[in-house]
Amino acid sequence: MLTTPRLQLIPCTPTYFEAALAGPHVLAGVLGVTAEAGWPGSMEAQMALASGYQHLRRDPALQPWWMYLLVHRQEQRLIGLAGFKGRPDEQGTVEIGYSVLESYRGQGLATEAARALKDYAFGHPRVRRVTALTQPARNASCRVLEKAGLQYLGPVIDPNWGEVWQWSCLRPEPAAAPAPLLAAALLLLTLLGSCGEAEKPAATPPAPAVAAADVVDPGKALFEQNCVLCHGPDGKRGLNGAHDLTKSNLNQMGRVYMVTNGLGKMPAFKGQLTPEQIEQVAAYSLTLK
Repeated sequence: MLTTPRLQLIPCTPTYFEAALAGPHVLAGVLGVTAEAGWPGSMEAQMALASGYQHLRRDPALQPWWMYLLVHRQEQRLIGLAGFKGRPDEQGTVEIGYSVLESYRGQGLATEAARALKDYAFGHPRVRRVTALTQPARNASCRVLEKAGLQYLGPVIDPNWGEVWQWSCLRPEPAAAPAPLLAAALLLLTLLGSCGEAEKPAATPPAPAVAAADVVDPGKALFEQNCVLCHGPDGKRGLNGAHDLTKSNLNQMGRVYMVTNGLGKMPAFKGQLTPEQIEQVAAYSLTLK
């Protein structure tokens, strides 16, 4: 179970699924809580219960990466659903979703649920990215994701819902060493380096500095190998429906998503390039202005 200051996120086990499908009052009785009128809420949430139960029956080990019941801690009341849309994929990406009943919206509860899911996901070393989808228009759910730490990537095509907006958050980088410790380490190295005999001439001359022009940008090399045919060396060719990269509004994360998963006639490169190489290609494409 995941806990926030105001919520309990209870894993929806097969037993809870069966109770929920029998009726919200049945589930509430099993949990020992009450159910807000209209639970689980939208038609999409009701459909998720039915299909989610069947998936979990076929794959019980999916439980931690599946549906959670939202219970208001103080009121001990069922107020919504949240969860993941499956295990992390090969790229370490996992998608989250949530639904809070209308009478409990506008109180930051959806943000608490989204943060709890994100934190749980990043508690697993293999998870590199948390994503979510919203309707392709500015709405309350967009603000929920922003407050939960996700960033807007751009529009994508979902096979079930058509055009949607993609949001994403990368795993936080490890914290840098505190400044006092770093300064002490540098001082120690300096003192150690100054001890002993006087400095002697180097046995061999230092290698000549490499001119900047001689350094090959790995992102550029990968772009030329995989992308130039359709996009052209300047990103403007537009062959086979390729977008003009010099006019694209996608940021680094959005371009990483597109290169990884593809869209339309653009192939997915997640099986051909490593995540690091995809990051390099996306970074180079941003220089084509």
